[in-house]
Amino acid sequence: MNDCLLLLTKNFPFGKGEEFIEVEIEMLAKSFEKVIVIATSTEDNPVQTRAVPKNVSVDNICASKVKHNMAGAIARQFPFRGYKGYAGKDEHRAVKGSLKKKLYLSYFIAKSEIVYDEIVKILPKYSLEGYDGITFYSYWFYDIALAAVRLKKYWSSNAKLAITRAHRYDLYAYRNSLNYLPLRYYILKNIDKVYPCSQNGTDYLTDLYPEYRNKIETAHLGTRDFGVGKYNKTDVYHIVSCCHLTAIKRIDLLAEALSKLNGSGFKLKWTHFGGGDNLNELKNYAKTNLSFMECNFPGEIQNADLLKYYKNNQVDLFINTSSSEGLPVSIMEACSFGIPCIATDVGGTKEIVIDGKTGFLIDADFSTDKLAELIKSTLLLPYEKMQDIRNNCRTVYLENYCSNKNFAKFAEEIKPLK
Repeated sequence: MNDCLLLLTKNFPFGKGEEFIEVEIEMLAKSFEKVIVIATSTEDNPVQTRAVPKNVSVDNICASKVKHNMAGAIARQFPFRGYKGYAGKDEHRAVKGSLKKKLYLSYFIAKSEIVYDEIVKILPKYSLEGYDGITFYSYWFYDIALAAVRLKKYWSSNAKLAITRAHRYDLYAYRNSLNYLPLRYYILKNIDKVYPCSQNGTDYLTDLYPEYRNKIETAHLGTRDFGVGKYNKTDVYHIVSCCHLTAIKRIDLLAEALSKLNGSGFKLKWTHFGGGDNLNELKNYAKTNLSFMECNFPGEIQNADLLKYYKNNQVDLFINTSSSEGLPVSIMEACSFGIPCIATDVGGTKEIVIDGKTGFLIDADFSTDKLAELIKSTLLLPYEKMQDIRNNCRTVYLENYCSNKNFAKFAEEIKPLK
């Protein structure tokens, strides 16, 4: 069929972030005649850092343009009553008595409307009326999902779908400081499908909004399969972590836990991939407190280079210390190479880190002493037991998180004409 996909992202394929789309875009391009990617929050004069297939066109909306128009767009929301038809009784009940929530809702609507207006200016050059069907796909269950809903209503086409993925910050309201995410009922009522990246996310949404359970369906992300990583008996245990250094990731707690292994008799090596404002602070901590072990901090790394590293270097253990997650792609990547994981029991993590089978879970509010003990007990496991865990990692990955299978299935699922 002659169908078109409009994919709304934050930055992809510009700058950094949203690495998971790098693999998915290939499958989307195979399933759709035309794919249009609009990055909705880029820097001024952004540089495209990721290649896309030939039938994929790329546009962007600068964050500065959204910011410039924000005051006027918010002003148009006053008085709060009505919110230009978006907020029904459920939304009014959610924000009642809270000026902060009302302002948040107004900001949310304003931002979405600005993005929507800019997209409407961009799309005429693509002659969408020439396609049999159009899918409006928001990568985040947030303001751009509202824009996708509006685009479906605006565009004339015989077959149209508006869908969104859902991950973490855009899914779990309790992770928000206000315990509130705007327009959940409105978006769910008007969108065709919401795809949380974990069963935990699907259960969370359906518990809150049971009347829309037929619109909520788990769609796992996935990573490329580069085969099994190296694993041999060695004198040095290699621990890896991978994330951007933010408060939620709590890599400082991992560093503190590792410091408690001084004198344990283990020969240790720690490699952390990822940058952030606290990278120098982490390096200084390691220099002072982890001098008994080898520490490497390569900083930001291209995803392709990270996967090559896993393929060419033995990694004995991957550790994730996040206080909040959806279902971490970083763990999928580690599992694909057969690397056991220790991770916090948050979000959908337990769906891939199966306690005692593919790794070990630890409470979200763990103590660094407890983490140190868990690392130690894991490294003390017999070689044969660790090999079993590594084999389990590969099996779980191949069954549930292989990108070729997951993204091909998803691309067919979201076609406007089945």
